[in-house]
Amino acid sequence: MTSLAYAQSMERSGEFDRDLVLRARDGDRDAFAEIVRSYQRRIYAVAMRMTRRHEVADDITQDTFVRAYRNLGRFDVGRPLRPWLTRIAVNLAINYLNGVARREQPLYTEDAPGGPGRRGETRASRPEPLDANPERALESEELALDLERAVALLPLEQRTVFLLKVVEEMRYQEIAKLLGISEGTVMSRLSRARGRLKGMLAAHVGPIPKAGGSW
Repeated sequence: MTSLAYAQSMERSGEFDRDLVLRARDGDRDAFAEIVRSYQRRIYAVAMRMTRRHEVADDITQDTFVRAYRNLGRFDVGRPLRPWLTRIAVNLAINYLNGVARREQPLYTEDAPGGPGRRGETRASRPEPLDANPERALESEELALDLERAVALLPLEQRTVFLLKVVEEMRYQEIAKLLGISEGTVMSRLSRARGRLKGMLAAHVGPIPKAGGSW
């Protein structure tokens, strides 16, 4: 798809969302149900990647749309709907992780079974070394699980930025606004997240070869 076609597609999508929001504000339940159908899977994916718990992600997804419905009157119809919904979901996930999750047993640690260094594996049985860019592991079925587990071990602030930039493909400006931080802070957290991931993944799947250029 060309950049022009993509822009036109996004514009049509925005117009469709605006129409649904305006209808939902007027009490059209079918319009809001269409909003839920359009974004439910993506919101669940955001919540699941952040919390790593199915039941929690389900609750966050439901709560996201409940809060969105209650606050439709505050939504600026001149802005895209998806970032607004994502912001609600991310804030709910952060609240969960800052509260209940801190009092619970960690999902796994680097030395625990199921962590990046799984028991029963030898270096010879592990996947081939990663490329210098850890995000490319998302495209590899063999390395995706290791990357997901490594991402889950990142500090919350770094994990949130990494997921929003790499998985959700949001722009720095969007992430900064969503989280209420500067673009410089977004880039700093992303850089630290990438550095940590390189270190964790190199320790578990072999040395990462040097490559030209920066990422």
